[in-house]
Amino acid sequence: MDCKCRYFLANSLRMRFLLLRPFSILFILMIAAAGHSLAQEKELPEGVVPPPLSVLSDEESDSLEGETDLKRRTKLAIGFMESRLSSSEASADNEDFQESLQQLGHFEALMNNTYRNLYRNDYKKGALKNYKRFEIALREFIHRLELVRRALPFSHSYHVSELIKSVREVRRKSVDSFYGDTVLPDGQSRL
Repeated sequence: MDCKCRYFLANSLRMRFLLLRPFSILFILMIAAAGHSLAQEKELPEGVVPPPLSVLSDEESDSLEGETDLKRRTKLAIGFMESRLSSSEASADNEDFQESLQQLGHFEALMNNTYRNLYRNDYKKGALKNYKRFEIALREFIHRLELVRRALPFSHSYHVSELIKSVREVRRKSVDSFYGDTVLPDGQSRL
């Protein structure tokens, strides 16, 4: 290679690098910004109190873990959820909004714990009946949660509306357990 070719090749590579440099920096910044936005938690609107803790009480946890029969455990959990929701309604009526939210945090923990237990025991006999029992209870709870949300000021009701979304999602998952993922080819039947 003669000198002119090397000089031209070096200049063309240098020019490509200089031309692509701003785009590569922009690309790296876009990836970093996307990663940062995904890592951030959902920000609360202005004036909203922090969310309640979603934890089981020791008494409820011990009672649920001590129950081995799936049907009785599901009924017990629904009973605990009923009592937490009733306490929340009473607190909202007495204008003790923080206590109402705390009760709903326990309600959410019970709901998630019950769904996880049903999901883990999906293979057991009677699991579908318990999913159905759980789904019917959640359907009734949604209406009562909506009444609690209306009784609370926005600073507290925001979390109740988020809880309602969670209840709907868990209810959807419970109903989905009735349907399988298998697909039959055309012309074949299950019989």
